Amino acid sequence: MTNQTVKSGVWSAGMKIGMRGLQVLSLVVLARILGPREFGLMGIALITYTSLRRFSELGIKSALIQRSEANVDTFLDTAWTLQLVRGLVLALLLVTSAPAVAWFFDEPRVTLILRVIAVSPIVAGVINPSIVYFQKDLDMHKQFLFGMSASVAKFVASVAIAIIYESVWALVAGFIIADFARLVASYALHDYRPGLNIDRAQVRELIGYGKWITASKAISFILTSGDDALVGRLVSTTGLGYYQLGYQLAKMPTMEMSRSVSTVVFPLYSKLQDDTEMLGNAVLRSVRLLSFLAFPATVGIILTARSFIPAVLGSQWNPIVPVMQIVAVYGGFAALTSVFADVWNAVGRPDLNPKINGIRLLFSGILIIPATIRYDLVGAAGAIVGVYLLTVPLQIHVVVRCLDIRHRALLKELAYPALASGIMGLVLLGVRQTVSIELVVVKFALLVVVGAAVYVSAALLLDSHSQWDIRTEFDSIIRSL
Repeated sequence: MTNQTVKSGVWSAGMKIGMRGLQVLSLVVLARILGPREFGLMGIALITYTSLRRFSELGIKSALIQRSEANVDTFLDTAWTLQLVRGLVLALLLVTSAPAVAWFFDEPRVTLILRVIAVSPIVAGVINPSIVYFQKDLDMHKQFLFGMSASVAKFVASVAIAIIYESVWALVAGFIIADFARLVASYALHDYRPGLNIDRAQVRELIGYGKWITASKAISFILTSGDDALVGRLVSTTGLGYYQLGYQLAKMPTMEMSRSVSTVVFPLYSKLQDDTEMLGNAVLRSVRLLSFLAFPATVGIILTARSFIPAVLGSQWNPIVPVMQIVAVYGGFAALTSVFADVWNAVGRPDLNPKINGIRLLFSGILIIPATIRYDLVGAAGAIVGVYLLTVPLQIHVVVRCLDIRHRALLKELAYPALASGIMGLVLLGVRQTVSIELVVVKFALLVVVGAAVYVSAALLLDSHSQWDIRTEFDSIIRSL
């Protein structure tokens, strides 16, 4: 099981690196061609679409992965039918709500954008539901092809259209074409062919589990995108463009690490749900690996953002630097707590995540409007991240109780990478203040190289004088491969 999980994890990581690498490259190219206003227009459209999608999330995929039986073919026709009906309803809602959304944000161009994007949920609704097996059976090489096909199609389409037309329609076209690529890949990679059928007993069973996934997705959306809507309304469309790009760049490295792990550990945790000891050990190993990667990435983003933005995107994007530095802290810890949500879902407690996020939502709602009015983009980011950090101890306590492990065991896994990252941060601060280089590209590259070297050295030193066992962990991964 370990060997299969590790190999699947490599495919998952390769997929995430490839997908997000293309996304970053696309953002860099498009940011050079398009302005913050175009990104803001697309941001408004995506807020609307994502809100409808999250609030109508059925949680079917998670329910099928969590089921103990290996074959879930009998559920796939019902799943596909529900998926198709949902897609048609979403498309209708996008078309009819478009004028109201445009009025709310005072952006008339959003009406047509939303009506064109309404094609997307219909296409997504007829995707082959058997893709659930890619994750359930840890066939991540197929998941890799499924995900990368969409990313490549989106990159080529959006960049080509942006070069020709230099408008927001490049972003819209890339978004829709990615869904068509997923549709084609889903049928090319699996031979199951779904048909229209509704089994009421199956619907009750799937929705009974999935309702908590729906609640979690809905609350998570409000927490992660509600601030976007407020920035678009209280600041400006241009401000929203700055805010969203800064948010994406800051959390992307660490969150993609966690998603790579989550893709394979959720089915693994589900298989181990009846063995608390083995499950606890698997979770500690996941936290060990994620914290080793996420903590230095967080510190690195905070200390290199000032050089990264002008070097890569251009000085016109400098307003996103403080947003990136604040959101990077969120990304580092959210990468770890995403594992906790996988644990709760695997052991049949999907209600825990929406309940904890409900607490976040309450306090974020109280703070974010006055913070945004007074401190603009920094205030919005600070309110969201600050409240999130206050819930981290609660999440740690709840997952420890579910796994019947000691708090000390989990905190130990966080202490070593935190110390090594702190050492790296102090060195980078010294380098940044003492080394004067005019070319920001060269300065950014220097900080990255020095940071990586210092962190690896500090980690090896700590590992040799402690019980961290991070080298043993990587040796085990290499042997599994």
